[in-house]
Amino acid sequence: MVLRLLETHPVGPEADSASWNEPRSVADPLRTLAARAARGEAAAEQTLLVAVGPPVLRVVRRILGTRHPEVQDVCQEASVALLSALPRFEGQCTVLHFACRVAVLTAMNARRRASHRGSHASLDLAEEAADDGLSPVQIAEAARRRAMLRQLLDELPWSQAEALSLHVVLGYTVEETASAVGATPNTVRSRLRRALAALRRRINADSNLLELIGARHD
Repeated sequence: MVLRLLETHPVGPEADSASWNEPRSVADPLRTLAARAARGEAAAEQTLLVAVGPPVLRVVRRILGTRHPEVQDVCQEASVALLSALPRFEGQCTVLHFACRVAVLTAMNARRRASHRGSHASLDLAEEAADDGLSPVQIAEAARRRAMLRQLLDELPWSQAEALSLHVVLGYTVEETASAVGATPNTVRSRLRRALAALRRRINADSNLLELIGARHD
């Protein structure tokens, strides 16, 4: 599913292994390592997964919830998907941004699978308990906003959910989001506007969640 989504919303035209040798405008310390991993070098694959592992874990936790029981399984699934997708990656964004995009798609796919099974594990309230300096009311409110946002991601079209995840959940700029998904900044802004409109319809203009979504919408 994740590879099919990457093909539907690619980061660039189909590439062969020679494209890794072309100069790129994006400075990327992981690029050479990723090129070797794309050629199937086992040592490079392992080193790359170690390098991107912590950010991928953070992404999966943001999408699923910190204490979601499938976090580790989804991280493993994202790692496999990343290695499978590398030969088609042309470097319009950094390797780390690409890995995070794969993690976003993998985690969203896991949520939708669980929803279809009727076994959606939602532990958002529990994950907020570790937040420092928040009152019980603030903890509950933050948990509600996060839960509602995650539910919205389950319902949006993939392109809108992906843009919303990268821009709002991970805090990417519009330009970074555009590079990661292989779209123009205006296209990303359009996807974010449509996602925000869906959010308004879904929660009747809940001011707290709208503030969460709109804070980074530029």
